[in-house]
Amino acid sequence: IRDSETKKTDFSLSIRDTDSVKHYRIRQSEDGRFYIARRTTFTTLPELVIHYSKVSDGLCVNLRRPCVHIVKPEPDGLSHNLVDKWEISRRDIKLIRRLGHGQFGDVWEGVWNDNVAVAVKTLKPGSMNPVDFLAEASIMKRLRHANLIQLFAVCTIEEPIYIVTELMKNGSLLDYLQSKWSNV
Repeated sequence: IRDSETKKTDFSLSIRDTDSVKHYRIRQSEDGRFYIARRTTFTTLPELVIHYSKVSDGLCVNLRRPCVHIVKPEPDGLSHNLVDKWEISRRDIKLIRRLGHGQFGDVWEGVWNDNVAVAVKTLKPGSMNPVDFLAEASIMKRLRHANLIQLFAVCTIEEPIYIVTELMKNGSLLDYLQSKWSNV
């Protein structure tokens, strides 16, 4: 649910149904009740969501789980006094399973904000200079391309330092290529 782009007093509900997205306008009656269809009104938006989670009641499907709109951080500000917009709280990251490890740290499959799958690269305390480790994140902050792993965030306030990136669904590119080409 988001503010309507066309009418300031309304909201929009976007629902993914298989490969398409359907949009529904949520209006507010004169007495302040919310509705999609006038026959079913609610005092709050959470009540509306709960109702449509139980039954579709005219929607293309019933609501299941929210789609999180990932707001990718903007590139660094021009002033060194600005707080790094890429920094997130370590509490927002849940490490699920270790994908790999090396001399300087581990790579984990994780979840950001309880629903975004991510890869988390960690730096073992004392294994290398954190400045060198974060140089990778600094480069990734400036790179934006559909064919490159995207940097989502960093956790640098305490150790171990995290670099949080998009998760590659097929795992390590090297492992993937070696397994595909070994069969040829």
